[in-house]
Amino acid sequence: MIRSSLFILIASMFTTSLFGQIRFGVKADVGLNNPRFNSEALKVENMTSYSIGPSIEAMFPFAVIDFGIEASLLYNDNRMTVANLTDGASATSNEVSNRYLYLPLNAKIKFGLGMLPLRMYAVAGPYASYLISGDGIDLQDVQADIKAKEFQAGANIGLGLELFRMLQVGVNYGVQLTDNYAVEQPNWNDPLNGKSETWSISAALYF
Repeated sequence: MIRSSLFILIASMFTTSLFGQIRFGVKADVGLNNPRFNSEALKVENMTSYSIGPSIEAMFPFAVIDFGIEASLLYNDNRMTVANLTDGASATSNEVSNRYLYLPLNAKIKFGLGMLPLRMYAVAGPYASYLISGDGIDLQDVQADIKAKEFQAGANIGLGLELFRMLQVGVNYGVQLTDNYAVEQPNWNDPLNGKSETWSISAALYF
């Protein structure tokens, strides 16, 4: 009876400690770079991106650092201006917006900075994006040839600071490993489907 009670007590303490490391929150990020692309047929510029949504963090203490994972389900909106250069001086352009479910899954480490109420963290891992809705590139002789792909994938790494074990602010570097558009015409491949490298600033609030 005593052994059983002791086992239950130890198990309860372990479970409480384990689940005490799992936190839920809200995360958002904004793209920092504004790349410009040009080809013989298209000019792509004014690219912007933002993401927001729920996030979960599970951390486990090991000596001087904490190690764990972070997973998020973010709504991502990408916007850009596309101009049809084949029209010459009367080139037409339109605003294109593609909306994705963005799913990053990162390994994460944290470590303290002395007596300061700050901790540093680093993340790295893959991500996947699933197209929710997208605008066609509605330009003359182009509309039928270019449309957003339904799936994207890549990898990212990031560094940042955590204040009072709640607010996290950092910078992320991402590499896209798949094309983002299905393009039939070879000369339109470069401005829309170059494997892009992106920088973004992120903020998260965990409870």
